[in-house]
Parts: sequence; C-alpha cells; structure tokens
Amino acid sequence: MKFTDKQIESLREQVSKKLSSKRFVHVLGVEKMAAFLGEKILPNMLDKLRVAALLHDISKEYSEAEHLLLAEKHNLDFTEDDMSSPVIWHSLTAGAVIVDEFSEYADEDVLSSVANHTVGKADMSLFDEIVFIADYVEEGRTYERCVNVRTKLLDSIAKATSIDECILALHEATVASLNNTIDNLTLKGCDYHKRTKETLDSMLEVLERQKMEITKDLINCDSTTLAREAVKVLLEKKALDVKLFDVREKSGITDYYINVTGRSMTQVASLADDVDDKLSERGRGANRIEGKRGNGWILVDFGDLIINVFDRPSREFYNLDKHFPEDSIVDISDLVTEVDKKFEIKSEE
Repeated sequence: MKFTDKQIESLREQVSKKLSSKRFVHVLGVEKMAAFLGEKILPNMLDKLRVAALLHDISKEYSEAEHLLLAEKHNLDFTEDDMSSPVIWHSLTAGAVIVDEFSEYADEDVLSSVANHTVGKADMSLFDEIVFIADYVEEGRTYERCVNVRTKLLDSIAKATSIDECILALHEATVASLNNTIDNLTLKGCDYHKRTKETLDSMLEVLERQKMEITKDLINCDSTTLAREAVKVLLEKKALDVKLFDVREKSGITDYYINVTGRSMTQVASLADDVDDKLSERGRGANRIEGKRGNGWILVDFGDLIINVFDRPSREFYNLDKHFPEDSIVDISDLVTEVDKKFEIKSEE
C-alpha cells in the first residue's frame, strides 16, 4: 500500500483534531525523525513511515475504560503483563482505532509498528524498529537518556558510509533505549514488561549479526576492491594528490600501490591510522605499518596493497611516483565524484 502526499496531509489534519496540542507536537516530532531515518534506511517506505508515526499515539489519551471497551469490541487478547501495564495499552488498542476510524491507512506495516512501538517484539522488522526508536529519540524528548541516545544515533548516521552502517546505528540506538527502559524501571522498583526483555535479547543478536556483516565485507575481497575502498577512505579524510598504481603485471611484491600526501606530519600519521582503522572495521587490517609519528613517510602494508603516506617535502624528495610507468596509473575520477557527492549530501542535510 502506498500513500500520496495529499493522503498524508489529510491524515495529519485529522490526527491534530484527535489529540491534545502537546501530544500532537510529539507525534509531529516522531514523524520527522521516522522520515529522517527512513531516508537513510527504507527510502521506498517513507510514506508508510510517516503514516505510522502520525497514528502511533492515536489512542494515547483514551481512558482505561475506553481501552478496555475497545479490547472487548475487537477481541484483543491482553496478557497478564499487558493488564499490569496500562501505560502501554494505547499501543494495543491503536490498531483497533485505525481500523475503525482510519481504515484507508490500515496497512500491515503501519499496524505492526503501531502495535510494537512501546515495548517492541522479538525479530522486529526495520520498519517497526524505525518507528520504535523515532518515538524514543524525537527532538521533543528532553530526558537525559533519550538525548544521549539521539545524539549518538545522529552522530553515527552522519559518519556512516553505507546503508549497513546506518542500520547498525539504528540497532545500537534500539538496544540502548531498551537497556535504559529496563534500568529506569528497575531503579524505581517497578516491573518491566516481559516483552521488553524479549525484544532486548532479540536485538542484541540482531546487533551482533549486523556487526559481523559489516566487518566481514572486505575479508574475501579481491585486491582491486581493497585498493578502491582505501582510496575512498583517503579521499574522505581530505588527503592530497591521491595516486593509485596497478602493478599486478610488474611486481611480485604487491598488486597495488597508493601514494598520497598529508597536509602536515600530524595528518600523515592520522591518514595512516584512519585507513588502517576503517579497513580493519571491515575485516582487512594492515599487516604492518612502518614509520613513526613525526616522520614524513609512513608505509601501510596490506599485502596486496601498499600505501605510502608522505608529507609534502618527503613526497617531493623521494618522488616515488616517477618509478611507476604511465600505464600503471589507475583512473580514480569516479571515486573522487562519489566522495564529493557524499559530502554534498551531508552538507545539504
């Protein structure tokens, strides 16, 4: 099911009439955050994420009696844990309200995320998870723990270089929010919902799988892929005069060399560290690093790729570039364009 901008605007107006001003401001905050996360992770489902966010608290301001009447009318099965947690009843009855009063928006993903936005469930979908965490970290939340989770989530997404890394940031935020909920209720001497712990246990497994997925993506890659990924890291870190040389048919030592210049001795060391750190995160750390901080030349050896990081005077003095024939120079203009485009998108945001 797809929703048009007109349908979403109409829903926004309808919801504003059903909720108090304070609650509606929160709902708009959740919509904004869900849309932001959706653009990064589920761009083809932005319309449904907006709808789910707008409807997630549609029965939040109902009385306990009204919730119980809805449960009876729709044969909703409240567990013992549910009955002892009236604060989450709105997530259990919201779907009934949607079916009764907003039937054109009764999409399967919307109904699932609305039902699971308070305590979650084991094996939540990414759609469910986005609505769940958007509710927790929307910008109107001023609780210190919420602010901390929001800050880390936004920072991680800003630094992410792929959808997988954005998903990892989402999972980390979800785990942190669940831990916070359990800790907070425990400190108050209150019981937490059984499903909260089930969700946390499930999310910890999902988080671990996502970390493994990211770290292994360069383990078995070929030398060309490794070299191109290294070039992107160096370009993103503002390295100067990045040159990639293909020596597969000319050298028995390695397949590729990269020669690059740092703006200062400090950046020389930083570039060497950054390229090792970033590729290590994806399963391909350097075999060795030669050269000390403060030196004008640091060599980072990945086996089938060797990177020479120079400061300006050392790059000119050793002039290693001249030892590579013209036909070994690899065109990296597509990588330069890719990195430039990514920085343009981030600056627009």
